[in-house]
Formats: sequence, structure tokens, C-alpha cells
Amino acid sequence: MKEKLVKSSIFRVIEIVTVTIISLALTPYLIKHLGDENYGLWLLILSTLGWFNFIDLGFSSAVKREIAIALEKGDNHRINVVFSVAVVLFSTLGALATSCLLLLALVPEALGININSQSTAAIALSILAFKVFLDFMMNSFHGFFTAYLRMDIDANISLLNTMVKSVMVFYLVIDLNIYGAVIATISADIITHILKIYYAKRLNNEFQFSIKFVSLTEVKHLFSYSKHLVVAGIANTILRRSDPVVISHILGLKFVALYGVINNLINQIESLVVAVVGVFNPMLNRLVARNNNIEDTFKQIIDVNFFVVIMLYAPLAILAEDFIYLWIGGEYAEHANLASILGFAYICKSISRPIGAVLLAQANHKLMSVVSLLGAIVNISLSIILALQWGLMGVAIATAVSFFLSEVVLNLWLIKRYNNFVIMRSIFKFTVLAISYISLVIIGQIVFQQLPVLSWLELIFAAGVIVITLFVFSWFLILSLHMRQQLMAMVLKKDLPIK
Repeated sequence: MKEKLVKSSIFRVIEIVTVTIISLALTPYLIKHLGDENYGLWLLILSTLGWFNFIDLGFSSAVKREIAIALEKGDNHRINVVFSVAVVLFSTLGALATSCLLLLALVPEALGININSQSTAAIALSILAFKVFLDFMMNSFHGFFTAYLRMDIDANISLLNTMVKSVMVFYLVIDLNIYGAVIATISADIITHILKIYYAKRLNNEFQFSIKFVSLTEVKHLFSYSKHLVVAGIANTILRRSDPVVISHILGLKFVALYGVINNLINQIESLVVAVVGVFNPMLNRLVARNNNIEDTFKQIIDVNFFVVIMLYAPLAILAEDFIYLWIGGEYAEHANLASILGFAYICKSISRPIGAVLLAQANHKLMSVVSLLGAIVNISLSIILALQWGLMGVAIATAVSFFLSEVVLNLWLIKRYNNFVIMRSIFKFTVLAISYISLVIIGQIVFQQLPVLSWLELIFAAGVIVITLFVFSWFLILSLHMRQQLMAMVLKKDLPIK
């Protein structure tokens, strides 16, 4: 298990780093050829596609858990049953999500899109409805790779998807504008989905789909676990996808682009964080299936989360203004202070991420939906109120407040409700983490504001110094001695039992 986790983490990191580099290179190119408003429209369209993820009704988590349990029992027949049910379920739900997107394409003004861009948005959404269907159908394969702890396969295929899509966008967007990006997205998805089917079959020769395995009883069994995640799915969608729509309605498409550039940087960092720490989630499923005590493992995972987020979010918040100025230009750099606020918001997920993984593995996730829904309501309400007063800064503050409430305060209450874990240590360490982040960002920004705009070479050097400093600082302040030993053992592939 340890070897698979390390391998999966390494390939996920390689994927995210490569995707980030490609995204950084492609963003100025898209802004140049699309213009600020059309680039904002493209970001809004992509965000809109994610609105329909909640329609999976939480079955993704249920499928991953059931396959992991079947693997522990060596039950290949059960794996095929769960997979077959998943294919039929996700195809049906995908058809529903596609229908909803096609209906939305008829009224693009509902997204706050101005009249000049509504026709383009309607056509793009109609074509991308096919992508939504394919993504739903392939959810069953994601569960398959995750349960086998082979996220490296998923990562490599996702990386190929990004590379193919980027090359096609580079050539097609010049003549076809947004439609070029749409065609590139659909084409890359088709190629990589075929590869997922191929590698799933290679991973398990007995792996197969059969309609005879599909029954209402199996659907009900999966739904008994996933039903509590439906509201959570809706709430998380609102939390992550409402900002572009609010901005489009109140401020306009150009501001969607301005906010989207900062938000995409934060999301790239979040993807890198998940690539490193997300590999522990399937491990928790396996440990719970074995009835192991997971409190110490949970504490170690939280420490790793704290260590990783301070290492990644603080440098971005400190250097955001200089980086964005060199990357895109002064107009976008004027909003770089959003990075520090959104960075704090996503640091809050270092608490909810491991707590959510534990509760899902234990099937103690009934109240997660209530917590997520409350956070979503606070987020969208505050975003509307504060956007009217402070523009993009108000939206970022609303996100930070709602994340702190839902991802930290309420998630700590959840873990204490369902487990007799000692959480004061985690609360203290998060407090230290938050104070350290805020202090380091303020000091760093003050120092770099006194300096002239950095060159690329100076920026890279400054980033290296900050990361090394944070590594030493976090290695001893956040991680326990045993955790440091455990991480070194994993990297060096030495045997060291988890306490």
C-alpha cells in the first residue's frame, strides 16, 4: 500500500505541475486571442459545466468505497457488479445532466451574459453538453482506479488529456475563437476516455461490464450510502461555482476574467495539494474495511495537510503581484491581493479534507451535507452583499468567511460528534498555521512592495528562498518527530510501521 501511495502521489504531482505550466503558458495566449470579455465568457462556461456535478447524487463516493471493500475481500464478482451498476447509473444521470445543460443553453442570460455574447454561449454550452455526458459515464472508471490505489494511471491519462487539448486550443482558437476551445476539449476527452477503458481492463483481466449484474437492489444499496451526499454535492457546487455567476451579474464578464485568473492560480495550487495528500483517502477506506484504529493516522494526515498548504499557498500570496504583472500585465496584477484572501480560504480545507475522508470511509457522512449547505448559503449571500460594496475583494472575503465556518468550525464539530478523537492538538496546530500564514504574507508583501518589480529570474530566486525557508520552518513546527520519520521512510522506501 505504501509503495502504491508514493507512486500515485508522485505521478499526481507530475500531472498537476505539468498542467499548471501548460495553463500558465496558455492563459496569456487565450486572453490575447479571445480578449478580456470572451476569456471571461470561456471561464464562465467552464464553471457552468461544473454546476451539474451534484446530479451524480453522491454515487461516486459510494462506488469507490464498495470497490475498495470488495478488493479487501478479493471478490472480483462483487467488483464487476458494482462497476456494472455504476456504468448504468452514471450514464442515466449523465443524460439528465446533459438535458439540464441544454435547457440552460436556451436561456444564457440567466448566467448574467450580455446580449452580444449570448448566441456564442448558447452554442458552446450545447456542444459541451456531450462532454458532460461522457464525464458522468466515466466516473465509474475513476472509482475503479482509486479503489486499486492506481491514481497514477488516472493522473497520466489526465495529463495526456491536457496536453492534447492545449495543442489543439493553440491552433484552433486563432480562427475559431471560443468554438476552437470547445472542439479541442471534446476531442481530447474522447481520446483519453478510450484509454481509461483500455487500462482498466489491463489492471484486472476479470474486470467486465454486464447488464445482468444491474439490479434495483444494488442501486438502493449504493443510494443508502450516497443519499446523504446529495445536498453536500449541491452545496459544494455552490461554494466552488457561484462566484463567476455573481460577478457576471453584478460586475460583468471582464471582471470574471480578472477574478478567474487569480482563482485559477489558487485552484492549481489546490490541485497540487490534493495530488500530494489525496492519496491517503483510499488508504483510509482500506484501513476502515480492516477495522483498524485510524485516530493516529488521521492526526498524521492532518499534519501533512498543514505542512503542504503553508508551503504552497504562502509563496503564491507573497509573490502574486510580481508574478501576475510579468505573466499577464498590470491590469490583472492590480487584483493580486485577492490571492492572499483566497489562499487563506483554501488553507481552511486542510481541516475539512482529512475529516471528510474519515467520515466517508466510516459512512458517518450524514451531516456533512448540512454543513456544506450552510457554508454555501453563507458564501452566496455574502458574495452578493459584499460584491455590491467592494467588488472582487468582497467576493474573496465572502469565500474566506464561508470556508472558515464550514471547512474548519463545523467540520471539527463533525469529527468530534462521530469519533472520540482528541482534536485540541489539531485546533492548536491550525491556529498556529493560520497565524503563521497571515504573518508571513503580510511581512512578505511589505518587503516586496519596497522593491522594484522583479524580473523572472529574480522572481524564481525569491520563490526558491521562500519555499526553502517555509520548508525548514514547517518541517519542525508542524510535523511531529514520528511523522518526519514516516515521511522519510516513505520517500526512501524503508519499512517503518505507523504508530
